[in-house]
Amino acid sequence: MKLPKDAELWAVSVESSEASAAFKKRNAKKGHPINFPLLWDKDHKIIDSFGLTDPRYKGHKYDGIPYATMHIIDKNGKIRFSHVALTYSIRPSNEKILSELAKLSN
Repeated sequence: MKLPKDAELWAVSVESSEASAAFKKRNAKKGHPINFPLLWDKDHKIIDSFGLTDPRYKGHKYDGIPYATMHIIDKNGKIRFSHVALTYSIRPSNEKILSELAKLSN
């Protein structure tokens, strides 16, 4: 999917910078390079601030992991589109994401 030139994609995770680097490397080897920042939310403060911490992981290795979430946030910091799911296999289509991004230009 090609994002509009003024759009930015960021990912936030509780995984360490090292784990994220390894994830990027594995995906690149599979032909799926990740060319956006993977931000480490060590103490899941960002995740918690959005109320997205998945309680199923409380006390586990990935304590603080969020629900599978995608937000489109405008230049003023307002969430304009949100998708939250219990599993990463449920995602909005590329067409839906591009449609929502296009609304920001109108």
